[in-house]
Amino acid sequence: MDTNWDVVVMGGGTAGLFAGIAAARLGAKTLIIERGGHLGGNIATGMNLGGFFDGKDRQVVRGLPEELVQRVVAHRGGGRGHIFFHDIDRWISSSASLDPEVFKHVAFEMVQESGCSLWLYTAFVKGYGDDGLVRYADVSTKMGVARLEAKVFIDATGDADFAASVGAPFERGGGTRQQAVTCMFRVGNVDLPAVERFMEEKVNVDHKTPWTFENCALRASHRYWTPWKNMTDVPASWPKQFGMYYHGTPGDVFVNCTHTAIDTLEPDDITAGVIRLRKQAMEFMAFFRTHIWGFENAYLTHVYDLGVRESRRVIGDYMLSVDDMTSERDFDDVVAMGAYPPDLHDAKRGDILIAGEGFGTALTEDEIQRSNSLPYNPGYQIPYRSLVSSTHQNLLVAGRCISASFEAQAGTRGMGPCSAMGQAVGTAAGLAVRDAVSPKALDISALQQELLRQGAYLGEAVSLRLSAGRGDVAAE
Repeated sequence: MDTNWDVVVMGGGTAGLFAGIAAARLGAKTLIIERGGHLGGNIATGMNLGGFFDGKDRQVVRGLPEELVQRVVAHRGGGRGHIFFHDIDRWISSSASLDPEVFKHVAFEMVQESGCSLWLYTAFVKGYGDDGLVRYADVSTKMGVARLEAKVFIDATGDADFAASVGAPFERGGGTRQQAVTCMFRVGNVDLPAVERFMEEKVNVDHKTPWTFENCALRASHRYWTPWKNMTDVPASWPKQFGMYYHGTPGDVFVNCTHTAIDTLEPDDITAGVIRLRKQAMEFMAFFRTHIWGFENAYLTHVYDLGVRESRRVIGDYMLSVDDMTSERDFDDVVAMGAYPPDLHDAKRGDILIAGEGFGTALTEDEIQRSNSLPYNPGYQIPYRSLVSSTHQNLLVAGRCISASFEAQAGTRGMGPCSAMGQAVGTAAGLAVRDAVSPKALDISALQQELLRQGAYLGEAVSLRLSAGRGDVAAE
């Protein structure tokens, strides 16, 4: 086994996938370590990707993530791509529809084309660091434990497993609040028109814009569109939210409604939680077949891996806040953007709370009606300082474990922002290797210039500032 690398990416989820591709495209000898058998994390569960466009339909996540979306959709059955819903009953501006199996294929293609190496079914064991540097990491393979050395390490584990192992400081949780964990599940042989008739006749009692499979992923009124909201014989523990995703294949849908509370780092609790969630999926299917038109002959085709919304958050050189997001603050060191609003899935009552008064979905229905305008989710900037460890010179983080408050992380964990962060840290790692400097010492302007060259968007101020000095960057 080759154990000496320029860049090692721990975790091949949504952020790690793009980090590995970005670093390898810049010529860095890069390895992604992934414990499962595919890449992309939640993208591979059939859930739509949110946070690419802000409330004014401005695309804030571009570059590598957009390249992947277009490549997946170009395949037959690859998904519906970016979908929009211009209605007051929306909670997000857009989401990207990608078939998970086509996505997995394209993700492998892009990794191989970039020259990035990949070890699947390989688990992180322990990291080692001293004097402010990460020295090496142990990973468990079928051949035994391998010790990897690298110039730059990227923690894209989601839970900050690697950063915590080397002693980087972190925070966890939101006081008394805790995000629910979920298992998405896939259902086949659904009569789609019959389900839409059920939602219109039995649920849409206030005659809102009809719920359809074309717009269901974007609807704001989660309580309103819960199929069991008018039924009295459902368990009190059932969630007060219901999500469904449709990628264009007739009869094939993805459901997001299971929820439970667990300690996301404790093995016994994780195991018990997964068993509970799989049981919930079975219970929901039995309910759907009996009570919801169109599900009479449907069947469960897959229950996906545990979906964790929040655990450890690395303390970086800056902690992003909800106020930074709602005020659309400009950062001199911006390296990624997103527009996924901070939604908190209550772990005990199954409800969804939107954090931050600056987001349109924090308004009541009456307030939205009186404003006579669409709910607005702003595009926000993510600074480089939130992606670097405060204690280790050659450690970068991306994904849901970045340096952000509990409330802000509820937004940055969205797949759109995570994708953009992955490209940012991968590019930073590649440039650091090329220029023989630590990521901490990297020239931010050079990093921003390279991200713009790759098609990323960092806001108008950065584009204008850099274009003033370099003719190869077009002003937005």
